[in-house]
Amino acid sequence: MKGKWVRLFLVFVSFEVFFLQIVFAQTGSIPKPDHIVIVIFENHSYASILGSSAAPNINSLAIDSNAAVFTKSYAIEHPSQPNYIDLFSGGNQGVTNDNVPANYPFTTPNLASQLLDSGKTFVTYSEDLPSVGFNGASSGYYARKHNPAANWIGSGINQLPISISQPFTAFSSIGNYGFLPTVSYVVPNLVNDMHNGTGTTPISNGDTWLHANLNNYIQWAKSNNSLLIVTFDEDDNSSSNQILTIFYGQMVKGGQYSNTINHYSILRTIEDMYGLTYAGNAATANPINNCWITKTSTGFENIMKNELSFNVFPNPVNDKINFISNIPFQKEGLIQIVDAYGNLVQKNRLTDCSQFSINTAELSSGIYFYQIFLDNKSVRNGKFVVRK
Repeated sequence: MKGKWVRLFLVFVSFEVFFLQIVFAQTGSIPKPDHIVIVIFENHSYASILGSSAAPNINSLAIDSNAAVFTKSYAIEHPSQPNYIDLFSGGNQGVTNDNVPANYPFTTPNLASQLLDSGKTFVTYSEDLPSVGFNGASSGYYARKHNPAANWIGSGINQLPISISQPFTAFSSIGNYGFLPTVSYVVPNLVNDMHNGTGTTPISNGDTWLHANLNNYIQWAKSNNSLLIVTFDEDDNSSSNQILTIFYGQMVKGGQYSNTINHYSILRTIEDMYGLTYAGNAATANPINNCWITKTSTGFENIMKNELSFNVFPNPVNDKINFISNIPFQKEGLIQIVDAYGNLVQKNRLTDCSQFSINTAELSSGIYFYQIFLDNKSVRNGKFVVRK
């Protein structure tokens, strides 16, 4: 009995030491979001968006306590397509216009190949893309020039499978954002990306679209270790090329930031977040390291998230799957299970997350994904196979 109490005391001490190490960590470190969604709008300057009555939703987002607004954010060049490629690969790969590049598929390093090579995931979700992997110049209001990953679709070095280029309907049909790729590009169509139209109509269209299609993710991100990046490809063709860039999420320290950034800075920051190598000019760009919460994100729930592990067995399973964690005490929680199509099939309240079982007898054979929540925050997800 005495040995049991000694072990519990040592567990407590180890957690306390880990907690203090985090509390006194240096500020300015770059976090590692579970998910990043990057939304790219078109052809408007910083001054035309921030403070505009045509963009009430973006302006409301900009003053949120979880939003960082960069007052000196710049695109690299003109016109549109080279900037998309800059943000994706650290250089324009010789592309200086909006035409389909003559020498694609490229074989140069890029964000998607870096993520895939490191065991992470990437998808571009393009509005009006007619089919998965479509590589034509346009279709309806879809424009290939705004989908940089299309230039790397192939089977060679640094090239990408067609599955990374998905219609936006695949994003909007995801029932649980915990199953998003590590990094997603979201590309509205020419009507909703502020490209088409005159006066303030394009701004209003894009602002309304962002709220209608991304607000649920925005609300989810601020409590689920995830990040939204809203930026523009270029401004309205001025020489300064100043654009609006907003970072929003749980790990963001709200406010305005005057450090000079550009597309290469954003790419470099994402690469640093996941420990990737640097593509092109990202290698010499300054990472964005001054807008992150560090000391205030050191609650016990984050310690649990960093240290938590689950032993899940049997897998494959028939009628009952068991979960045993390293939580040293009883802890209430929630588990959600979805099928391979993203449909929620079970949602169970848990009285003790340290050890529990889930009935799978009524589930059909196939692949299922689970997500476990503690204190209303997602802490672990994974998959299992039901085999009858």
